[in-house]
Amino acid sequence: MKRLTRGIILILNLLAAASLLLAYLAPIVDPSRVILPALFGLAYPYLLMLNLIFISFWLIRLSRLILLSLIVILMGWNHLNNLLPLHFRDRNIPETITPERLLKVLSYNVRGFDLYRWSSDPHASNGIFGFINQQKPDILCFQEYYSSPRKGRTHSDHMKKLAFLPYSAVYFTSDQTGKGGFGIATYSKYPIIKKSRIPFNSSSNAAMYTDILFQRDTFRIFNVHLQSIQFQEENYAFLDTARLTYNTEQIREIRAIGSRLKTAFVLRARQSRMIAAYMKDSPYPVIVIGDFNDTPQSFAYHQITKGLSDAFRKSGNGFGNTYAGELPSFRIDYILYSDPLMAYQFRRTKIDYSDHFPISAWLFLPPENLTP
Repeated sequence: MKRLTRGIILILNLLAAASLLLAYLAPIVDPSRVILPALFGLAYPYLLMLNLIFISFWLIRLSRLILLSLIVILMGWNHLNNLLPLHFRDRNIPETITPERLLKVLSYNVRGFDLYRWSSDPHASNGIFGFINQQKPDILCFQEYYSSPRKGRTHSDHMKKLAFLPYSAVYFTSDQTGKGGFGIATYSKYPIIKKSRIPFNSSSNAAMYTDILFQRDTFRIFNVHLQSIQFQEENYAFLDTARLTYNTEQIREIRAIGSRLKTAFVLRARQSRMIAAYMKDSPYPVIVIGDFNDTPQSFAYHQITKGLSDAFRKSGNGFGNTYAGELPSFRIDYILYSDPLMAYQFRRTKIDYSDHFPISAWLFLPPENLTP
């Protein structure tokens, strides 16, 4: 009986290790060609945890089979560092750095400033603006930004609430007149000398870039909001179901959720390639800020981060989950940057005004890289 039990556990361990290996393929396999690695990549934190459980099991039994999951985990060390960065030195801003070489950037998906009262806090909108005024970023990127012609909700009203950021650029996706609706917005303490949208065309999500004059140099800031999964209420209700009976209705719901996931993965892959092409053509150092709606174990993240550094990976701590909605919480909001910039003090602030947590970081430009 013991031999049978041990054999079953070994088979389960082999399946868990193989699943983790399949998750490692997610960043490099285009989901429009093969969708399976993307789905396993989404489950990477849970597959990692499952393999750690098997390691603990074999360790207690002093079995060499501990090497099975241990080797597979070590093979994915880079993926593990994306999930849980390990820092052995202080990432606080050195005292030798002068303030004029620093940029504080902040990203926040504000869910329309709680337009439809999603939050349980009746003062969520005021709380968002209060938080930002307290943080005083130099560059601020909103996703799911909302304004309308109604008093108190216009773009001018929002600008008055953020008076310390006198420059702004907005790209509305739901109102082609440009007077309001949902979209993305970039606010800046420094002059915006150029702005351009990146047309996704097939999506209500959006991306744009703004060229910002900082000191005597220019940065190209990409504000990105990649394709949402767009789950419906019945999808969330199904995911909350504690017991599956695999009847016809549940199978239909599983297929519907799978279809939405596949569509979102494919569209994000297309959008990420488009953004990567724009970044490649940039004549300036780039900073990419926003909501990717995807994890670091994804094809979209891999496409956009080529040649860039991740501020969380360089100066963050913990798991860094940024999604606070009904689904399991993942890190899906990012601050990325190119050389010669350096990141310090990445922060994720747990406040409940939206279904995302705001993230911020200090970016340092070494003085020798400034244009004379």
